[in-house]
Amino acid sequence: VFTMYKKWYGSLFFFLLFFLFPSTAEASHYGLTVKQQQEALKPYRHFYQAAFSNQDENKDFGMYKIPGLYRAKTLSLETNAIVDSSTMTPQGITLTEKYLLISAYSHDHENHSVIYMLDRETHRFIKTVVLPGRPHLGGIAYDPKHQRIWITTGGLFAGLSSIDLKELEDYQLKTDRVVSYHQQISLKEVSHASALTYTSGVLVVGYFTLNEYGRMATYRLNDQGELRISSQEKISSFDQGEQKKAGLTSVPSSQFARSLGSWKTLDMIQGIAFYKDYLIMSQSWGPERSGKLYFFDLDKVNNFFSVKDAAFEIDTPPYIEQVSVGGDQLFAVFEGGAWPYRTRNPVLVDHVIQLNIEELLTKKDHE
Repeated sequence: VFTMYKKWYGSLFFFLLFFLFPSTAEASHYGLTVKQQQEALKPYRHFYQAAFSNQDENKDFGMYKIPGLYRAKTLSLETNAIVDSSTMTPQGITLTEKYLLISAYSHDHENHSVIYMLDRETHRFIKTVVLPGRPHLGGIAYDPKHQRIWITTGGLFAGLSSIDLKELEDYQLKTDRVVSYHQQISLKEVSHASALTYTSGVLVVGYFTLNEYGRMATYRLNDQGELRISSQEKISSFDQGEQKKAGLTSVPSSQFARSLGSWKTLDMIQGIAFYKDYLIMSQSWGPERSGKLYFFDLDKVNNFFSVKDAAFEIDTPPYIEQVSVGGDQLFAVFEGGAWPYRTRNPVLVDHVIQLNIEELLTKKDHE
């Protein structure tokens, strides 16, 4: 009998050790299975239908496991050595022809921010790309014409930075090595850059607010896929060789991007995306309330995007962040699986969820 209890307590010890101290294993070994994720989303009826209708033949019903929620490789801000981080918090998502990219920042302020690269077809995690410094990375977008990634950065001023896709593909994680920025520039029309999307040669930038309306501004890219600055001086790109080493080159305050215009938006906006004649906004704040997807008919909105102007809205689980459109699919990333939020999150979403937009639009038809 003693031997039996000894074996039982031994098994319990290793079980607890495995789940309480996950830093010794890969992030993909933890969190929800595909079936568990489906079950967790059932209370959000229309969201659930859009996520899993006609997805039976897609791998994992179109979902992608979010990397790095329990452990991620990055560089220390203090030493620039390779370290494991358990506080990486996903923020942005975008799609290229081959990859799904997720941006994340270090919640404990100790490590560099990163971009995770996943294979769009196989859903396999490929690698982590380390960025200069610790930008919040609320938004990430892809310019397919110039094969360039844009991210929200900034310091004293709101800012955007671009990275050539080939730079991401060639990057290998090494001590003291971050990816190179192609261009880095400040913005005047928004107090800080959080939401970001690309459409037809234009970058659309929004910022997150809590108790007042937000703002969204647009910036056209030139023929070289770069942002034009306010004055007529030539845009300068950073030296690729020098930017291979860790660190962040500051932007001269005189280099501000030239805006096409700006609009008032909703508060608590986390992401923006375009689909046909619609502008889609994702909204969330905290675990107590559901997230939202708002669809605005661009033919019926002028200078202000308010809740009453939305064509319709969809409830989502809490902590929805950026959304990105690929074909007729809307890809949504959530931050609620990250360490700071896991224990107080009522509906854990640790996968990127792929939604059929035409299925979402049926809600409008039924109202």
